[in-house]
Amino acid sequence: MNPFLNPKITMPFIKNYFLEPGRIQRMNSKQIKQYRTKALRKMVSYAYTVPVYRKKYKEAGITPKDIKKIEDIKKLPFISRTDLKEVFPDGVVPKNFDIKKGQVICTGGTTSKYCCQSGSEPVCTYTNHSTLLRSIIISKREYNYFNLDLRKTKVAHIGNFNPYKFDEVYKENIIENAKIFFSFKNQLNMHASRNTHTFIKKLEKFNPEIIISYPSIFQDISYLKRKGYGEKIQPKLLFVGGAMLDEYTRKYVESALKCRMLNIYSSCESGANIAFECLKGNWHIHSDFFHIEAVDKDMQTVEPGERGQLVITRLYGGGTPIIRYTGMEDWVTLGGGKKCSCGLKNPIFDKPVEGRVASNIILPDGKKIPPSQFLDVANVLVELNTFKVKKFQIIQEEVDEIDIFLVIDNDLRSKEPSFEKIAKKIKKAYADKIGSKININVKETDEIKSDPKTGKPEPILISRVNYDKCDLT
Repeated sequence: MNPFLNPKITMPFIKNYFLEPGRIQRMNSKQIKQYRTKALRKMVSYAYTVPVYRKKYKEAGITPKDIKKIEDIKKLPFISRTDLKEVFPDGVVPKNFDIKKGQVICTGGTTSKYCCQSGSEPVCTYTNHSTLLRSIIISKREYNYFNLDLRKTKVAHIGNFNPYKFDEVYKENIIENAKIFFSFKNQLNMHASRNTHTFIKKLEKFNPEIIISYPSIFQDISYLKRKGYGEKIQPKLLFVGGAMLDEYTRKYVESALKCRMLNIYSSCESGANIAFECLKGNWHIHSDFFHIEAVDKDMQTVEPGERGQLVITRLYGGGTPIIRYTGMEDWVTLGGGKKCSCGLKNPIFDKPVEGRVASNIILPDGKKIPPSQFLDVANVLVELNTFKVKKFQIIQEEVDEIDIFLVIDNDLRSKEPSFEKIAKKIKKAYADKIGSKININVKETDEIKSDPKTGKPEPILISRVNYDKCDLT
């Protein structure tokens, strides 16, 4: 049965569609806190019916009655990727949840059925139609801020449409089923593994106002745009997610496509955008849909303004609840009540999200540097005021060896600055930052390949050093 023919799904969605986007702007701080508390208590009660959470809560001596205010969330134990993987599928949903009617969403790159059962790295969770629909409401809030019409604005999305990925699950369960009511002629979806020339042709024909994709995809499109392709592609706004956006890439893309490029922050586990970047450059958190915490290595809450590992709680939804979940493993810094001059009342991150904890650069003395703090190559390229580099990637193979790969635009090869000058300046920048105990090798490469299994672009920074096993001297 088409879920949109079920009034228990459609009626609440229609109500929420009109009421929830303006909630944070409409309510005062006391009302928002009351709403968040009520939502948390409801989710904890639901989680208590889910085996993996019930076991954790009983071991901690916690019941739903112990959660009386939003601050009581700290009484709850954390849930990790391993916790969910070990009990998937039956242990991550209530016993009365029909897994045959639910939808599985998996992180990471996989096309095999229920990757968590194979012992691979990704984690899988269940969702349902009502939960998927909530992502539309969050998007509507963001579109309202940019004065865009969710139903009419032409949007091109270049994402990961492999089986069990959020993009594909959403397309198959929401877009396909909703076509009995809407044409969706204002939407174009393409898999990121396609050839860039294919993107250009389809984008020219579709003429989108908004394009959503990964930084690397935007770089490829921008490169061809500079070569004279895609002259009719004139978007008003670019939304980028799924990887860190450095300032060189932002400048490279914005210069080519002649519009702003802004971050959206989401995950498979969240099932929606957790935060988005406004025109003032601040990342606004959808705090009525998510509760965000930051903790240190000992899992103790850090103060606002201090970097910590993200802990996320989703304040809505069915399927697998996400409460005090540590599995996203991103570095974040909370703003502690700071406000943005753009007019939105959403709380903001003190700094942009700084990349995955697993991608930390490990120095010989044991110091860890978050990914966002190790992108000096981007700063050098911006300082040199050049677009000679199409892409770059940083790979730490050993604790004392880091390779920086540059893809050079052959049409600009003879122009200054030379590759040698760029390489020298990059090496000096890193020497000034980390000293001489690490060898920095700047190399030219023909291309930086995407993940062959998923088609998703490789991250800008990769560390293959295992901190627990490496020999630190």
